[in-house]
Amino acid sequence: MSVPVAAVSAAAATRLVTVTSGPCVSLTVSSETPGGAGVNASVPGVAAAMDDALRDLRGDIRVVVVRGLARLPQLPAPQTGSSPAAGSGSGFDRSFDRWSRVVRRLSERPDRVSVAVLAGQVSGVGLALALACDLRVMAQDSALRLTDSGHGRVPALGVARALQGSIGYSRALHLCLTGQPVPAHEAAGLGLAAVVVPGDRLDAEVDRLVDRVLAVPRDAATELKALLAGARHDADAEAEADTAALARLLAAEAGNAG
Repeated sequence: MSVPVAAVSAAAATRLVTVTSGPCVSLTVSSETPGGAGVNASVPGVAAAMDDALRDLRGDIRVVVVRGLARLPQLPAPQTGSSPAAGSGSGFDRSFDRWSRVVRRLSERPDRVSVAVLAGQVSGVGLALALACDLRVMAQDSALRLTDSGHGRVPALGVARALQGSIGYSRALHLCLTGQPVPAHEAAGLGLAAVVVPGDRLDAEVDRLVDRVLAVPRDAATELKALLAGARHDADAEAEADTAALARLLAAEAGNAG
C-alpha cells in the first residue's frame, strides 16, 4: 500500500498534515510555516492537532504512520513555579498534557499499529513520540539523541521507561546519562529500530511494512499486540515515575531561579 507523505488537510494551519488511505493514516509534522519559521513544540496547535487526529480516527484504521518527528524540539521550559504535576493550568502544563495524551494514543489501542518514520536527528518530543510507536523505521543517516541530562532534566513523556523496557536498565542509564547519540545502525542492534534503510528507500520500505501489517488478519494482530504489550508494560503507578521526577527537578530549578 502506498502511504501518502504530503497533502493539504484541515490541520495544515497547525503544521500537521493528515492523510488517510484506506485503513492507514499518515500524520506528518511539516516545517512549512509562514515566514520560514520552524515548528515549535511549545505551539499548542501542533500537539492539539495530533491529539485530536488520533482521538478522532475512524474505527477501521489499523495503521498510524508518523513522520517529521525530527522537526519537534525539546519540551519548552516552564515558567517559574510551573511543572508537569503542578496543575497550575499554565501554557507549559497544557502543552505537556497534550503531548502526554499523544504518547498514550500512539500505543494504547491493541487494534492499531503505530509506525514512526525517522530521518535526521530525533530528540525531545520527537524522540518520545518515536519510542511510543510500536515500530520504528530509520534512515541510515538518522540518529536518536537523549540530551535531557545535559540540561539538568530527566527524559519526559515515557522515554526512560520505554528505553529500559527495550534495551535494559544498564544500557538505558548509559544513554540517558551520557547523551551519546544512537545512530540508526546501533538503534537496530539495540532493538530500537525495526528496519534501517537508505534515506531514498525510506518511503518504499514503510509502504512494504504497512502492507505486511495489513496482511495479518485484524483479530490476530490485535491479540498479538495485546499479548506482547502486556508482557512489556509495568504497573500504572510506575508509569508516572518519570513525570514525578521531572516535576521535582523543575521545581528545584524554579526555586534556584527565584
